[in-house]
Amino acid sequence: MPYHGPAMTSPPPLVSFVGPSGAGKTTLLEGLVREMLRRGRRVACLKHSHHRDLLPDASGSDTHRLTQAGAAVTGLSAPGLLCLWRTDGGEWPLPSLATLAGEAVDLVLTEGYGGGPAPKVLVLGPGQSPPELPPDLLAVVGPCPPGWKGPLFAPDQVRELADLLEERLGLGSGERA
Repeated sequence: MPYHGPAMTSPPPLVSFVGPSGAGKTTLLEGLVREMLRRGRRVACLKHSHHRDLLPDASGSDTHRLTQAGAAVTGLSAPGLLCLWRTDGGEWPLPSLATLAGEAVDLVLTEGYGGGPAPKVLVLGPGQSPPELPPDLLAVVGPCPPGWKGPLFAPDQVRELADLLEERLGLGSGERA
């Protein structure tokens, strides 16, 4: 009889913070995480990278041996850690990653994933402008890009941005006791 495992939970709401390098995405996310925690929210953060050597599969390790044996996906799980390698070099779909975090969090914030299916917050530093505005743009943090008529925040308006995200993502009132 095939194993079907436990039912997967639906992913929590997610938002991708996108923009050029040096725009202040990480700093903004640090402040937003603190604000969401202050409101009683459990937050997951995922950073997208195009670098494949961030967590190398060390030669001779058990996971390396299993990859060499032909496993399409090799994983390492330990308390508080999950690391998965794909031998085809493909990227994990963002909704799948959000689902993995789902039971532990109320909201997933990503840095990057500009081409992913999540709504976006564009972060721009002084003098920076995007090549084009994403179609699923919720807000801009920083200088207003040409053609943008939606919500615009200064980098220090973290509370106001949190209010907008809670409203748009259907998280309800953020001020929890």
